[in-house]
Amino acid sequence: MRNYILAMVAICLLALPGCGNLSPRQQQDIGPNEGQIGEIESMANSNKLELGKLQSQSEIQNSKLDKIQQGLANIQNINENTGVQILSGSGGLIVSLIGILAACVMVIHYRGEAKKQEKVASMLAERIVSWNEPQLEDEVFQAAMYTDVEENVLNLIKKHQINLQQ
Repeated sequence: MRNYILAMVAICLLALPGCGNLSPRQQQDIGPNEGQIGEIESMANSNKLELGKLQSQSEIQNSKLDKIQQGLANIQNINENTGVQILSGSGGLIVSLIGILAACVMVIHYRGEAKKQEKVASMLAERIVSWNEPQLEDEVFQAAMYTDVEENVLNLIKKHQINLQQ
């Protein structure tokens, strides 16, 4: 009886939790996912092929670009002046802007000075005419006779003589 109970326990142990397929060499049935795995593999393979094509196209384009750039570099080297370029880049821009600013300041300064000198000359011509001495006027004309301001002196004295007569 003891053997009989042991045999029943052994059969129960083998039947209840056991696996129906005890041999790993038998073909196992995967079920409904078998088609999906095959599709995924074929899609992966097609993606690999497409990436390979794109990579080969990019390599061809890179080699063409290198050749084109080398050609352009050769053309630029032929036409390019290889001397020292003084006013190139941002430094040249800054120097030129400072030069333009300095020129504007000088123009404004000398214009102001010219206005002052014009006023001084006008006041002196007015004083000479107001004294009403022909000898003084002749001496002023003789002093200015052989200079480049002779016409200006004459115009200023005439202007003040006309203003005095009115």
